[in-house]
Amino acid sequence: MRSFKGREGFTLIELVVVIIVLGILAVIALPKFIDFRTDADISVLKGMQGSLKSARDLVAAQIALRPENLNNAQSRFTLEDGQNIRVRAHYPDGRWNNTFNHLVDFDSVTYVTSNQCTESNSDTAWCARNRGLGWFVQRGYTAAIVGRGFVIFPRGNNLNTDRCYLYYFTPNDSNVTEMGVLPSVELDLTGCG
Repeated sequence: MRSFKGREGFTLIELVVVIIVLGILAVIALPKFIDFRTDADISVLKGMQGSLKSARDLVAAQIALRPENLNNAQSRFTLEDGQNIRVRAHYPDGRWNNTFNHLVDFDSVTYVTSNQCTESNSDTAWCARNRGLGWFVQRGYTAAIVGRGFVIFPRGNNLNTDRCYLYYFTPNDSNVTEMGVLPSVELDLTGCG
């Protein structure tokens, strides 16, 4: 039979101290880990913002170069690929589902008709929802008397309570036939994280 004399194990006090140290490290490291998700969401929103601004400006340039592609009411424009989009005052209309979803390739965005972005209504990480003038005025984003837009927000968020999103708003009326006011493409990150 072997003797275990000379071998020492950890005492209960040493084990408790190690567990306490690990707990302290977890409390310090966990918020930093959680911030990575917030930082990633903010970076994605900033990238989407740049793409939306570019799409807005490219459509305005295409309309200036090919005004014959506007319909008689100047509320629709036919792109080079034959896709027909809505426009307001020679800028893309503030609708995701029949304008911007044709202008940008955001595979990670699902159009929803709810203020919630959940697994049940979106199989992607982001949701887009059209919003009327009142929504933008209520939040202090505009003082316009006409217009509309859309909002892109992360899954797991509520559009009315979680201010962590990108929004596009055009302050132009749908029947303006000349170049209008530049639509805004802005971020509200006050509720992120």
